[in-house]
Amino acid sequence: MKQRLYAFDDIRAFAALSVIAIHATAPYVTAEPVGFVWNQFMRYAVPLFIILSGFLLYYADRKKDHLKYGQFMRKRLAKIFIPYLIWTLIYTLYKMREELADKGTEALPDVCWAFLCFLPDGSAFVHLYFLIIMFQLYLLYPALRLWVKRRANQALFISFLCTFLTQTWVYVHSVTEWLIEIPQATRIFPVWLFFFVLGMYTAQYKGRWEVWLKRNDILITFCWLISIVILLTDSWITETYGASIKPTVVLYTITSYFLFYYVCTSRPRRKQQGGGFIQWLSAQSFLVFLLHPLILTVLRILPREYGDDVIWEGTGGMLGLFAVTTGITLLLTYIISFTPLASILGGVRAGKK
Repeated sequence: MKQRLYAFDDIRAFAALSVIAIHATAPYVTAEPVGFVWNQFMRYAVPLFIILSGFLLYYADRKKDHLKYGQFMRKRLAKIFIPYLIWTLIYTLYKMREELADKGTEALPDVCWAFLCFLPDGSAFVHLYFLIIMFQLYLLYPALRLWVKRRANQALFISFLCTFLTQTWVYVHSVTEWLIEIPQATRIFPVWLFFFVLGMYTAQYKGRWEVWLKRNDILITFCWLISIVILLTDSWITETYGASIKPTVVLYTITSYFLFYYVCTSRPRRKQQGGGFIQWLSAQSFLVFLLHPLILTVLRILPREYGDDVIWEGTGGMLGLFAVTTGITLLLTYIISFTPLASILGGVRAGKK
C-alpha cells in the first residue's frame, strides 16, 4: 500500500491558489502596494510545482531498479499532452472569438492555423508554457533519475549552476540589455532544471533532510524572511516585478519549499486517511491551473462590456477578483470532476484516487 504524503497535498493545494493569486494581482502591482507585495510573495508558485513534480515522480520510483522508458513516456506524456491539446484549442477559440463571431465558418482556417502556431511553444495563453517545460523535463527524467541515483550531489550542483546562470543571464538582459537575448527563455528546460532535480534530490534523501528541518526550523524561517526581503527589494528597484526568472526568485523558491514542508509536516492532523478539501484541491490542481486564467480574463472583461469599469478597482477590487475567480474556478472544477471530461481536461474523476 502506498504511503500518502499529506504534506505534499498541502503544498500543492497552496501552490494552486498561489498561481491564481499571481495572475489576479498582476494588474495591480504598480498601483496597489498590497498588490505588489502579494504578487511577489507568490512568486514561488510555478517553480514550486516543478519541485513537487520532481519529488513525487522520483519518490514513486525510488524502489525500482529500472525504469521502462517507453512505458513511462506513454503514461506521463499522455497525462499532460491530451489536456494540453484541448486547452490550447479552448484558448485559441477564446482568442479568436470576435473573428469567429464576424465570419462564422469562414474563420475556421484561420483558427486552425492559429492553433497549429500556438502548439509548439504554448503561446495560446499566458500559462500554457508550463506544459512545454514539463514535456521537456519528462523526456529528461529517466536520465536525470539515473544521475540522481548514482551521483546525487553532482546532479544537484550542476543543475543549480545551469539554472542559476541561465536565469542570471535572462535577468541581466532584462535589466540592462547588455547580453544577447535568449529566445523563448521561459520555455527552455535549463531555466527550470534545478527545481526538478531539487525535488528528486529531496525525495532521495527525504528522511535525512526532514530531520535537519526539525532541528533548524528557526534558521529556515530566518532564511525565508531574508529571501523575501531581497526579492521585494530587487523587484522594486529593478522594476522586474512581473518576472519569475531571476536569481532572487530561485533563492526565494528554495527557502519557501523547505519552510512550507516544515510547516505542513508539523501541523497536527486528526486523520491520516480519507478525503477533505485540501486533498481534493491537490488532486485537481492541474485542472485548476489550466482553467483559472479563462475565468479570470472573462471576469475582467465582462464589467467593461456592460459599462462598469470600477468593480475591480483598488485593493478591494483586487481581493474580490481573486475571491470570485477562485470560487468560480473551484466550482467548475468540482462540476467537471463528475463528468467524463475530467481526465482529458487535466482533472481527476470523482471517486478516483
